[in-house]
Amino acid sequence: MTMNRTYLLTLAFLGLFACGQEQDIELSEEDHLEEINEWHQGQMDFLRSDEGWLNLIGLHWLEEGVNTFGSDGVDIKIHEGQFPNEIGTFFLENSSVYFSPSVDGVLLEGEELKERALVFDLMEGIDGHMKYKSLYWNIIKRGDSFGIRLRDLNAQEVQEFDGVERYPVDMKWRVKANFVPYDPIKEVMITNVVGQVSPNASAGYVEFEIEGKKYQIDALANPDDIELFLMFADNTSGDETYGGGRYMYVDRDFSNNEIILDFNKAYNPPCVYTAYATCPLPPRQNVLDLAITAGQKNYGKH
Repeated sequence: MTMNRTYLLTLAFLGLFACGQEQDIELSEEDHLEEINEWHQGQMDFLRSDEGWLNLIGLHWLEEGVNTFGSDGVDIKIHEGQFPNEIGTFFLENSSVYFSPSVDGVLLEGEELKERALVFDLMEGIDGHMKYKSLYWNIIKRGDSFGIRLRDLNAQEVQEFDGVERYPVDMKWRVKANFVPYDPIKEVMITNVVGQVSPNASAGYVEFEIEGKKYQIDALANPDDIELFLMFADNTSGDETYGGGRYMYVDRDFSNNEIILDFNKAYNPPCVYTAYATCPLPPRQNVLDLAITAGQKNYGKH
């Protein structure tokens, strides 16, 4: 079993430019700086986007059956902006979520919704995104729970965002590493910030050396995945960087076991930017006795 695939794809998109392109083993400092700056700008653009984390205003867990949604006298209450008392009703039944609009102007995948519709069913491949005025929401599944991830595209946090502080780009933190496969594949238990625990596939670990000492990080991936998802904490965690660790995506080369770990591309989990995310946390074996002074620093109050 693995973590929710849609969520991992979102995290991968937040790791924009970190993977998906051939990596040069040898790289000049000038080209490296340009690459990292481009990657960092992509990160900042994503955070400001409609799909970024800065505009989240709520995460509401659904009860089985009827869940009314609006600004007053409802089960799921919106606290921001001027919106109708009731916008519509969610109905959770046997892992499927339906929505019935109570007002005109509710959009499902860009089309106005006039009657009850199925908006979420993973078995049927349905994962609808909905919009009403500046509100934007979709359904997420965490373990056996279903929730509404709610955004305000006019959120003040987006307007005020001026970027994330980072360490100076340093070639020291672009290191050669080896990918060591597990045979058979290993199951790693991952806990998220709300305490939910789920098993995740680890096809192997990456092993690297810094200043004569070897370290390793279990990678979340299936055996045929070309991308390795790394979650780690280090001696900067809880001080200059987020206490819940940082993330990286790296490419795997199936022709050999050598990969490039560029910690200049270590990025923050969504929980750094919002209280309404369910970030997975690094497993204990991925807590490194090493201060990785590269990549993104902490941001805000989360």
